[in-house]
Amino acid sequence: MHKQTVFESSEYEISFESMHNKLKVQTSVSNGLLIIAFFLVAIGFIIWGSGNLTVSRIFFLLSLGFIVTAFLTVLKTVTISCYDNDDIVLYFNSRNREEVTNFASRIINASNAYLLNKYGKLDRDLPIQGQLNSLEFLRNREIITEEQFERLKDQLFGRENKSSIGFNQ
Repeated sequence: MHKQTVFESSEYEISFESMHNKLKVQTSVSNGLLIIAFFLVAIGFIIWGSGNLTVSRIFFLLSLGFIVTAFLTVLKTVTISCYDNDDIVLYFNSRNREEVTNFASRIINASNAYLLNKYGKLDRDLPIQGQLNSLEFLRNREIITEEQFERLKDQLFGRENKSSIGFNQ
């Protein structure tokens, strides 16, 4: 992975196997700016208590500036989590939220398609246990449903045509 500053591009090399297949959209306010504003308000009250109203007003205005800045610089991200804790983080604003979210969804869909193609093919000439492990991998990652897992498992064990034996009711 290669990261640069916020104003420049970033390059990622993350295997599809290490990606989760869900994305998380978050909006967060800078807690650091809010903490600074809180301390400025506290100092303003201390100075106000000592009788210096002019200086206390300056501290109150500074704290107001930090609060406004905190809410104007809200960080909006779409995150694709990875099992190796090296998440893919995409930033958006109100104008391009849908575009960024769709891009993240395309990444996840490409990952799911690749993993399904890689681990979802069955071959009766290969060892069954390895293929069963691959199907369990796909099911655990929620790339295939439980029903798809059971159907593929039946195909793997040669139980494709489930016909009843014995008495029919």
